[in-house]
Amino acid sequence: MPDPDIEAAEQIAEGRPAVAITPDSAWIAPLLLAAADERIDVPPLDASLVNRAIGMWCGRRPRRAIVPEDLAGLDLHDVAAALRPGAAPAGCVARIRRASHARVGLPDGEAVTPLDRLTGYGEAHVWATRAAADIARVRRGEIKAEALEGAILYGPPGTGKSTLARSLAQAAGVVFVETSVGQWFANSPGFLDSVIKQISAFCDRLEIAARQQGCAVGFVDELDALPNRSRLDDRAASWWLPAITFCLLRFEQLRKAGVVLVAATNDLSRVDTALLRPGRFDRSFLIGPPDEAGRLGILRVHLGADLVGVDLTPALRISRGMTGAVLAGSVRAARRQAQMAGRAMTRDDLLAEIAPADSRPAAQLRAVALHESGHALVAIRLGLPVVQVSIEAGDGHGGSTIVAIRDPSPDRNAIERQVVGLLAGRAADGILGEGIDAGAASDLRDATRRLAEVHGAFGLGETLSVVVGQQDAARLLRENPAMAARVEADLSRLQLAAQDLVRANRVAVLALVEALLTRRVMTGEEVAEIAAAHKPRIRVRADHRIRPKAHVSSAPDSDRPH
Repeated sequence: MPDPDIEAAEQIAEGRPAVAITPDSAWIAPLLLAAADERIDVPPLDASLVNRAIGMWCGRRPRRAIVPEDLAGLDLHDVAAALRPGAAPAGCVARIRRASHARVGLPDGEAVTPLDRLTGYGEAHVWATRAAADIARVRRGEIKAEALEGAILYGPPGTGKSTLARSLAQAAGVVFVETSVGQWFANSPGFLDSVIKQISAFCDRLEIAARQQGCAVGFVDELDALPNRSRLDDRAASWWLPAITFCLLRFEQLRKAGVVLVAATNDLSRVDTALLRPGRFDRSFLIGPPDEAGRLGILRVHLGADLVGVDLTPALRISRGMTGAVLAGSVRAARRQAQMAGRAMTRDDLLAEIAPADSRPAAQLRAVALHESGHALVAIRLGLPVVQVSIEAGDGHGGSTIVAIRDPSPDRNAIERQVVGLLAGRAADGILGEGIDAGAASDLRDATRRLAEVHGAFGLGETLSVVVGQQDAARLLRENPAMAARVEADLSRLQLAAQDLVRANRVAVLALVEALLTRRVMTGEEVAEIAAAHKPRIRVRADHRIRPKAHVSSAPDSDRPH
């Protein structure tokens, strides 16, 4: 290859003008840089420059000027392609906006959700908001590009990891370049050199965009498909090590160029630790299924002008655990069904997509509602904080009652109240239903475990001896007949306490059953309202079968379903 310095020297010696145009001065021959009479730094593409260019091209500026958000994802070539001979300013603006939408839009063509409207991302949203502000500061020259932080977003599929990355790029008004490990193979023959060329092409485009605009956002999906070097055998290492090493070097260079790298993975433990160090992906954030407020925000964004002012509480209840992608799909399906029927979408359309009609027989649904109502009403009477009660089926259960137990040091009285709540579903089955069945087995298992901890792990029983750790207390019952007998006696006593409370609250339990059959999911506040509206028919002390308060503390419990 010819020496670039020699070529530059010959050009100058022959008196010919030499002009070099490059996104990075490091790419120019050193002699040419040293001999240059003029050096012109072209500022990053911004809205004011584009409006001036449209005005010069069309002879007048657009009435509705380009704003920074209109340039999200675009580089100089994208803007140039939007300027057509003889075009009006409005036409150029419209093409630029469409180009931006295409560059950072969602795969199905929907618009990117603005960063300030995203909900359910927790600390990741805080980071993204700060990153957008930092990008603006870098572009203004207030801070260096090295101050930017990359991040890995991890969690189950469909939780909106790529959406957050796109929204970050849109909010910052910079180019968004997306890739995945799978694409490196799909877009090449799959040989080592071709895969490395795909990685290089991704990084090159980001570097050029960052030089032109001052910053850029890159997104790498399926990062866990890039194997962890510590888990490679010799055969796999001989192929993967060059590719992984190349990624590490180029990703670090991207930071210096002003690129914010965001990656997504379903399994953070499979990511090579070298990628997690500062200078590559500095931060990691769990993106899980959104909470109720997050689900409301997601539904409102995707509903748009539909169901404005309509109470979405029923949809929020039955969508617990759903991801943003599933909720968005439910909205699209509900809208499609309404359009096919030639009418506006209703809340029932949405509910039918989020939770289709339950196919279980009516008698089975009523039995589930009775069991969960027993749990929830007795928990309320015992002062236990009920979060939610549901007759929606899940993995291994036909319904659920969630009680938040956060006491870091419960005494024996508090633990026995929890056990009464666990046994109340079984009590309702026997007193108000068709009889006790195997559906209460998990409740009995949890109740037995809690009482085994009282006697074997917490020192709250008849002895002070702590025989085993909390996790092994239930196993101890198989080895210690005397302790098993004490636990059985406690279970029998507390089962009678649960039965007393169910009998005393018969009307309230049955009222909750009817409400559950209609609403399917209810909050703790709604359960408390029904309990308050139906006082116990007979006076029963909730703790008359529960032992007096002890003076020894134990370990915490946590939120859990019954």
